[in-house]
Amino acid sequence: MRGLSKLKALGLVVGTGVTLAVVPMAPAMAGTTNNPLTVTGTVRCQAGSAESIRITAGGESHGAPTGVGGRFSVVFGNPKVPGIATAQVRCDILGKRTYPSTSFPFYRPGGGQVLNVNLTVL
Repeated sequence: MRGLSKLKALGLVVGTGVTLAVVPMAPAMAGTTNNPLTVTGTVRCQAGSAESIRITAGGESHGAPTGVGGRFSVVFGNPKVPGIATAQVRCDILGKRTYPSTSFPFYRPGGGQVLNVNLTVL
């Protein structure tokens, strides 16, 4: 710091310190983009049995097997909402696989709740 006055040197140190204090906060803001959304519910095939479901929405696509009564649960990592979701369902009819689809409103319910849907495909 030769050639600098003590006041200028102090300003340089304080100014650098303020910059360093701001930089670590930027990654913390980026962490808020990880905002998962769970879609749960039931799916029913008008003919046959629902075996699995694939939901495409918010720039993501996720699938899951269906359980008893057609129950399913799918987690989206960081979807863009609101929008329209498309659900493609594997329905088995007398040993033959079919893949009918349907759509539903895709949004984030208030209070951090899961999005519950009950679907029927043709």
